[in-house]
This record gives sequence, C-alpha cells and structure tokens, in this order.
Amino acid sequence: METNQIILTPDITIPKGNFDFLMEATHNEQLYLGCLNAEKCMMTDYDACLKGIRRSIEMLGIELEKWSRAESENISPDEALRSIFIDLKRAKSHKGSHKERRRISKKNFYIRHVVDFEKKDHEDFTRKQITAFTEEYTRIYPRAFSDERRKNVSFRDIAYDIYARCSRPLTDKGSATKEDCANLIRLFHGMLCLINYVQEPYDPELTPMDDYFPIPYEYYDELNLIKGANSKIYVSKDGSAFYMLKRKDIDYMDILNPEVYKERMQELSMLDTLWGRLNGIQGYGEHSVTEVGTHDYRRAVYEFAGKPQAMTKRFIEGLDKKSMREELSRGLIRLIRIMHELTPPIPHGHLNPECFYVCEGSRGLMPYIVGFESIKTDAVRGDFPDRNMLDDYFNSIDMQKFIAPEIRNQAHDIEADLKSADIYSLGKLIKYIYGRDEVKVRDYVDRLILKDPAARPQIAEASRMYDDEVVYFEPTVAMGDEVLTEFRLLVYSTYHGFENHNIDDTVNIGRMFTSSGKDIKVDSPIASRTHGRFVKTDSGFEYMDMLSTNGTFINGVLYGAQRAGRPEPKKLKIGDILKIDHPEFLKAHRNAVLMFVLGPSVHKMKERTIDITEGMVISVGREPGDVTLANNRVSKRHARFVVKDGVLYIQDLNSTNGVYVNGSKIESAAALNTMDCVRIEDYIFIITEGRIRYYAE
Repeated sequence: METNQIILTPDITIPKGNFDFLMEATHNEQLYLGCLNAEKCMMTDYDACLKGIRRSIEMLGIELEKWSRAESENISPDEALRSIFIDLKRAKSHKGSHKERRRISKKNFYIRHVVDFEKKDHEDFTRKQITAFTEEYTRIYPRAFSDERRKNVSFRDIAYDIYARCSRPLTDKGSATKEDCANLIRLFHGMLCLINYVQEPYDPELTPMDDYFPIPYEYYDELNLIKGANSKIYVSKDGSAFYMLKRKDIDYMDILNPEVYKERMQELSMLDTLWGRLNGIQGYGEHSVTEVGTHDYRRAVYEFAGKPQAMTKRFIEGLDKKSMREELSRGLIRLIRIMHELTPPIPHGHLNPECFYVCEGSRGLMPYIVGFESIKTDAVRGDFPDRNMLDDYFNSIDMQKFIAPEIRNQAHDIEADLKSADIYSLGKLIKYIYGRDEVKVRDYVDRLILKDPAARPQIAEASRMYDDEVVYFEPTVAMGDEVLTEFRLLVYSTYHGFENHNIDDTVNIGRMFTSSGKDIKVDSPIASRTHGRFVKTDSGFEYMDMLSTNGTFINGVLYGAQRAGRPEPKKLKIGDILKIDHPEFLKAHRNAVLMFVLGPSVHKMKERTIDITEGMVISVGREPGDVTLANNRVSKRHARFVVKDGVLYIQDLNSTNGVYVNGSKIESAAALNTMDCVRIEDYIFIITEGRIRYYAE
C-alpha cells in the first residue's frame, strides 16, 4: 500500500497532507512520515509540531549526506547510511574533540548541504524561486535579521533560523504558537521543494488532522458527494466514515470581537444539542462528538451516520423516486420539530438548503442540520470584483427566497417570530425538494408560506397536515401491470424461516440446488428437485413450472402438477404470492413453502417473532410502538393484531395503503389461521402455531 495515499476505492486515492511529493523525490519513508506527523500536529499541539519539523530537518540532513557519501565514496546508499550512524555514535562518545562532534552532528549535515545547494549554478527559474522564498521569509519574520543583513540574506541564514525556531520548545516548553506552526510548516515545505527541485504549492486544504482527512474538491464528484457551502467534509483513512469539523478557535484578528466568539460557540452548542437529541430516533444512528486541539485552537468533530451530501439542485434532481422526496421532506419536518420542541427551543430563522447535509443510511435519507449562519447580501464592492465574490453574491440572493419576508425585511428594532419563520422556510424547502412535481404539494405549501406569520401553522400541525394531505403513496407492493425488471423474492418455510433473494435474472428453484449458487434452494419434501423457474423476458418476469409433482399455487390458483401437464408460463407482478403445498390437502402442510414477490428495498431486515397470548393487542405502524415499521408508506397507526376468545384477528386502522391477507385487501377485522400471511407494504407477517413471525428492521 502506498504510504502517502489514502485509498478510498481502487480508482480514487487522496494524498496525505502536503509532503507526499517526498516519497517520489527521496523514496525515504521515514522522512515523509516525519513531515506528515509534524503537519498533523499543526493545529492541535504546537510544541509537537515544531519538534516534528526539527526532527524532519535532521532526517533531511542524513538523507542528503547519505547520497553525497554514496556518490563520493562509490558505495551503496545502505553502506553510506551505516557509516553515518557510526560517525554519529562516535560523536556522542567521549572520544574526539568538541569541534569534531559539531562537524558530524545531524544539524551540520543539514546546514552543509544547504550551503552546497546555494553554491550550485541554478537555472534562472530556480534562482527566481530562491529569491521569492527569501523575500517571503523576511516578510514573515522581519525581525529575524538585522537591517544590514536583511539586504543580503542567504539561503543558509534562513536554514539556520528555521532550525533555531523549531528548537525553541526544547528549552522553553509552551513557547510555540499557532502562527509559528502554520508559517514554519509552509516555509519548510517550500525549502524541501527547492532542494528537491519540485514545484509543489502548499495547499492548506490538504492538511491532515489526526485520522480525519479533508476530501479535495476534485474528488467530490467521483465519491458521489457534493461540496457544501457551510462546512468541509472529512473522511477516515479507510474511506468508510465521514466527519464534519467545526472550529472553536478565535482567530487572532477576531479576538477583540466578542460577537464573533459568541456566535461561533452558540452554533456549536446548538449542533451538540440537536445531534444528541437525534440519538435513538428511528432511522438515525449514534453520533460521536469529539474535541481536539489545544486550549486556544479547538475543533469539534462530528461523525455522520451515513454518506453526507449537500442539498444542492443537482442532488435534488437525482431524487427520481417519489418516496425519496417524501422521505426527505419527512426528515426535515422531524428535524424542525425537534428544534422547536426542545427546552429551551432553538429555532433557526434563516433555514435554506445550505443549512443541511443529507446522509444515505441503511434506513434511507436522513437530513442533518449543519449550519446556523445567516444569509448576508452585502453589496459587491469594487469596480472589478473577482469571480468568487460574484458567485457568493448571486448564491446569497438565490438563498433569500427560502427566508421568511419578515426576516428579510425586518428592522433592527423588531423581534421576529423565528419559529414561524422556520415554517415558512419549511414550505419553501418542500417545494424545492418536489421540484417539477410541486403541484402535488402546492396546497400544503401555500398554507405554510402565508404572508401573515400568525396565520402559519405550528410545526406539530404542519407535520399532521403533511401526513393527511400530501402523502398519497402508491403501495410499494401493490399489484399492477408494470414491467418487472427486478424484484425481491421473500421465501418462508417452517424450518428455515425467512430468506431474502434479489432477482434480476432467470433463476431456478427446487430441492437440488445449493445455497451458494444463484439458484434458490427450497429444502422441503413437498418441492421437486427442480420445481420451477423464474424467467426474465422482455415483458417482465414469468414463472414456469418444471413438471413438478405438486405444482405451485399462485394467488390461490394451482399451476402445474405433473398429472395436469405443463401449463403456460404465468406472468408475475409485484404482490403475487406463490405457495408450494400439497394440492389435495385442505389445510396448509407443515412443510409448505411461501414465496412473496416484493419490490426492491433499501431496508436491512431480519426475522422477528411475537408470541400469541389471549387478550393481547399489538399495534403496528410507523410511529414507535409494539411493532415499528420504518417505511414512510406505512401510516403512523397502520393496523393491530388482537386475540379475542382464542382467535387472532388483524384490523386495519384506516391506514392510507391498507392491509392484505393472503393477497386480498381487508375492509374489516379478519380472523387469521395457521400459515395465513399478512402484508403491510413490503412487510410480511406469517401466522404459525402460537406465534406471529414477521420480517422487518
């Protein structure tokens, strides 16, 4: 593995810091790692940073001496290195004069070769680089040299001064400052580039911090990420975890401005509170917040529960499925509700797409608020503003439409209702998410963006309105005539429980197949060795009986059985129920196999059970309860199981998308028997002896 790269995918690698050129220039891993470690400490431990630069300078001296001896004495680099270590060891003993010990010290290796570099007859371009480097050094440290010496500062003088400044923490602990670290790292980087004849500008955006590394802008598209305006996304070394770093430090230019400090600390406090409140809520993972840095330069590190993306137009346009738009809208409503119902509440007042990141988790899309900054529309100054200034200006104007008019136009002495302003912004955000399909939410949005703040609903009412008036979901597994290009086959048997198979090509089912192949093994004595086949055609999937002994029931109708001859293939659609059972038994055989044709799902599910007891009432729905189903097509209170006089019933609680028993939608409470199946969207419940078995999150 390349030590100077983070490998995210086989095709995407990210450099670690600004010193990765050293690996190619010197092939000295220790020198590279020394520079990398010094750069890592630049914003967290100032003394360690300068000590790291000093050690790197000494390693550079040894590296230069190694190649010099190898060339002059005609020996291998390894032999030259051994001779250097022998000389250094002798220098530390009592033998030899003080002058000899100085002559062969690591520091003097470094200085001597810097002098040799300075004496060389360089090309014009390199001479200009040296001159520019010298001028930059004297500008940053104008008091490093006297007025007379400053006119003729040599490269060697600068080399001495860098070493001396990096040695200061050895005798005066705590003397290092943030400015020294940032300046000396950059200057040392420039010196290494000159000595190795490399043109590599220093990029502060590539500075590594502990095990978090900023993602260079050019990789955002390749990682399917979109750069946000408010914060920079960082990635772990292995590319599996994403982080957001928020600065707690006060820049020395802002230290006299208490308002800047107050706003920054307030934002961090709000994020801590909000993200902590999300713990344990359905669909959100646990969040870790870590503080790193020294007392005057700290950062809060937030870990996302999934891959974050900014809520840009490009991202919104990629939400091609209706359910994804509804899922994201629900997430925004939930997040604003948490903000408003906290004690004390923390309303925002300036919500817009740049305040959010959307994470792709195992349970779908989850929005996280990451910014509390206000949108500013400062006038573009100057006759010829640069491109970045213009971009920021027009972007700021574009974000204004999400902010309530009473906030945009308010006088400084008028206190606006920030909660009501958030409702206005919510309406605009939902309209933004639906895009060209905004007609579906037009009536709902119009009531959120009323001009009179007092006429807008509270967040609890806005949430209820969204559920009741906007969410007209088509059931995920409703029967239809659409062409099946892929589907999910959920197989249930008494001895093996639920098994999930994603079908996108022709597959066989039967007793003879192994569980390791693409074909589906049905381990039941009722099934034939090759019982049936799911065939992919241009018009969708068909089921073909392979002259099985017992045939297959499809939606209660028997197909196949050898004595009846091979039937025509049966076209499948989402919602079909296939059953392998004995055709002459009135009740389901204990070895019967049930198969359900369902839509593809992003949810990670597993088998769960409920013991059936007299008098029990089990509620099923999207809101937390006895059985919580995370799919946003499930109503909050969708259905309930009830046991009365020894009989198990399922009752639909006026849900939006209904309850299906053995493939038929029920209108009233339905009694359930062994091996009956209940379907609520893409969730399946099987009734067995004394238990309800179901497949869910």
